[in-house]
Amino acid sequence: MGKKSTEDVQKYLHSLGYKSIEDAIDLAARNGHLEVLKYLHSVGYRLTYAINLSIFFGHLEMLKYLHELGYKGTEDAIDKAARNGHLEVIKYLHSVGYRLTYAINLSIFFGHLEMLKYLHESGYKGDKWAIDGAAKNGHLEVLKYLHELGYKGDIWTIKGAAENGHLEVLKYLHSIGYKATEWEITRAAEKNGHLEVVKYLRSIGYTK
Repeated sequence: MGKKSTEDVQKYLHSLGYKSIEDAIDLAARNGHLEVLKYLHSVGYRLTYAINLSIFFGHLEMLKYLHELGYKGTEDAIDKAARNGHLEVIKYLHSVGYRLTYAINLSIFFGHLEMLKYLHESGYKGDKWAIDGAAKNGHLEVLKYLHELGYKGDIWTIKGAAENGHLEVLKYLHSIGYKATEWEITRAAEKNGHLEVVKYLRSIGYTK
């Protein structure tokens, strides 16, 4: 690309509010401005990192366009899509052959139930630490679904719910047989000021 054409591109992008070519690629990818990326591609610019940003921010049509041009997303970007709950992006990545091994744990940890169901039905399995994270973060429906599938937590699962004040999660876990040591679970709830949790624990027989 000659100097003059580069200057023309910069002038055009500046008229759209971008400070530079690099700024245009970054902001267009972050904000889903597909036409800007198409223009930059048409005048010869590489959009290597733009695909990661399209995955991260959930811009499905942009992702499809960049994938068809031959760009590849990284594992880190896929994890962020799962973390942010971008289900349609995850479905598309699966359909074009990406492995989503860690995404199921993130869907559990961050409470994205529909994504969890999709990934489970696609053959992925979650780890125990993710179950503990779901309890710690108060994701009751996720925990119910995991229980239906046969997943098992441990003492850290119920302790995490108590420690973070998730009373309904705690009640559910208690109802399906989860236990913790009296001193440990009551202390965890008291330490963080969760008085309703402490009252409930005492009502079902836990003491200091």
